[in-house]
Amino acid sequence: MNEQRISASGQIRIYLGKCFRLFRNEKQWKNFVSAFLLVVIISFVTSKDMFVEYLDTKNGAFAIICGCIWIGLFNSIQSICRERAIIKREYRTGLRIPSYILAHVVYELFLCAVETLIVLIVTVLSVLIKKEAGAELPHGLLVSFVTDLYLVLFLVTFGSDMIAMLISCIVRDGNTAMTVMPFVLIIQLVMSGAVFSLSGVSRLISYLTLSRWGLSAILCIANTSSSVDIGYSWADIRGVGYLEDCEATVGNLLSYVAILLLFTVIYIAVSMLVLRRVDRDQR
Repeated sequence: MNEQRISASGQIRIYLGKCFRLFRNEKQWKNFVSAFLLVVIISFVTSKDMFVEYLDTKNGAFAIICGCIWIGLFNSIQSICRERAIIKREYRTGLRIPSYILAHVVYELFLCAVETLIVLIVTVLSVLIKKEAGAELPHGLLVSFVTDLYLVLFLVTFGSDMIAMLISCIVRDGNTAMTVMPFVLIIQLVMSGAVFSLSGVSRLISYLTLSRWGLSAILCIANTSSSVDIGYSWADIRGVGYLEDCEATVGNLLSYVAILLLFTVIYIAVSMLVLRRVDRDQR
């Protein structure tokens, strides 16, 4: 195949087809099974008052956000680095790096969309089963509660996937990628503000994490701020530090969605820039 004669869109189709062949041949559908098992485990510890009471929602949302980040990171942490030699060879014969990256982006978007749907279904069913008869889910802000929740969980999962793809573009091999990944995961979880009260530098770092914005978005969708004055001390509530940001308004939710989208676009753009240097790679 002479890639110099193939358009950018043509290369996207070629590499996207390759991704789906790998999905079939390497049985990557097992990612869906892993996502299901992970969220089932999380559902065992979520409270029946999730999406009703502030602290129960915060704790449950934190667990779900952790699961989404874990799923996203594992999707593509080795997807680029394992093909580095092939990319380098084909880049010299006409491979367009943006086309290659965009093909992987579309493929990962498919994986994340299905995985997020699995997470959403199990989470909502678990909460409904635990609730008392007649209890309802909160009303949505943009479309419906379920749709809004799916959007946020998808953006967190897909954003984490793009972080992993960026790491895969940078590192030398799969072993290095798997070594780096736990540190990225720990930063996302510790700096979310769900467990520790953050201030100073740590609070500034939290603004760069998907977990911080994903957690804030879920608290916003659930409209749990109305339950803060019932049964909790301000010392407990301020442990998260985001109460002032989580008022259930369309403007707040749209700002969180925009931030998550912005981070994702940045990860994709930087991945393209980093991988353009593959021809200079002496590794």
